[in-house]
Amino acid sequence: MSSAFLRHCAVVAVLALAPLAPCFATDPLGTAGPIRSAGGDSCNGDFEAAARGTCDPPPVVSTLSPERRSQARVERARQLVSLLRMEQAVLELDAAVTEDTANGAARLLRGRLNIPAKVDEAKRDIDATLRADPGNADALATRAFILMGWDDQGGLQDATQARVLDPGNADARWIRSLLLMRMGRLEEAEVDLNFAAAIEPGNPRTLMSRAEIRMLMGKAAEARDDATAVLAIRPDLGALQLRAVVQAQSGDYAAALDDLNVILGPPGGRPGSGPPGRDFVDLYVQRALALTRVGRPADARHDLETIVTFGGARALLQLQVYLRGHGFPDVALDGKRSDQLDDALQACFINDACGRGVTFRRG
Repeated sequence: MSSAFLRHCAVVAVLALAPLAPCFATDPLGTAGPIRSAGGDSCNGDFEAAARGTCDPPPVVSTLSPERRSQARVERARQLVSLLRMEQAVLELDAAVTEDTANGAARLLRGRLNIPAKVDEAKRDIDATLRADPGNADALATRAFILMGWDDQGGLQDATQARVLDPGNADARWIRSLLLMRMGRLEEAEVDLNFAAAIEPGNPRTLMSRAEIRMLMGKAAEARDDATAVLAIRPDLGALQLRAVVQAQSGDYAAALDDLNVILGPPGGRPGSGPPGRDFVDLYVQRALALTRVGRPADARHDLETIVTFGGARALLQLQVYLRGHGFPDVALDGKRSDQLDDALQACFINDACGRGVTFRRG
């Protein structure tokens, strides 16, 4: 199947906003921005053998012309990524660029593999690709991603140009949506993600980003559906967390509790180290609220003990400050747990406005 045919399918589907499954097989690496995923080839289930290089693809034939040898190295690098041999894949791309300095595909993939660990090197590769080929939509979209956070407006210009040059580029639309979200332009971001989802209906990265934007827009049911679609494709801690939040936001505390229990283990049990990320303590706040709402105050108090264990005085002080500003002016600001704090929190959890605010606080 030619790349031209794939692009044709993509553009037709975007214009019609129709699913693209018959035309498009999702690329696990994607075409722009950071690679979507690595791994996938298990070396017959022996991951240690894969790490040793037992299942590495055969070396590139040395008798090929430099141009063909360089391109063959790009394909070998992709196969190495599927085996989680990332360092070896970059070395293969180094050789590909040395053998054919005009090989934009090699520079682009090397740049993408270096995001985010070596972003300066990544930008050098992407800039070099664009000097040789200013109309390369994948390189423009990748540079837009690199610019995110320190030149959002420049990044948006690159992503918009990439979208114009290649309307069927799902990754360019995803990157553009991230920039729009940073600018508070949520409706426009959702539109780009709707197009991306039409181009590649089963892309979990697109679905997860759309779920996050829809949650921010107050579209709880749609956000929940997107998170559920992600979970139907693969296990995903972020999707579980988001679905729990929006289910509680919709008042379905029993369903939110089910998802939180998958993440945290059963209520009342001994907590482990917890999932990665800064929102770990907030998960327990969310579950304490859900437990209170379904009539399990004892388990809710146990989660408050866990909040103390993991969050310490800082987490308690944040809760106290919140309560002071939402109807509980007598709560002490001392970063210590007390019966007064427990009672105030449980009263807050019962109140829709107060409970929702403490559950969905950020920072």
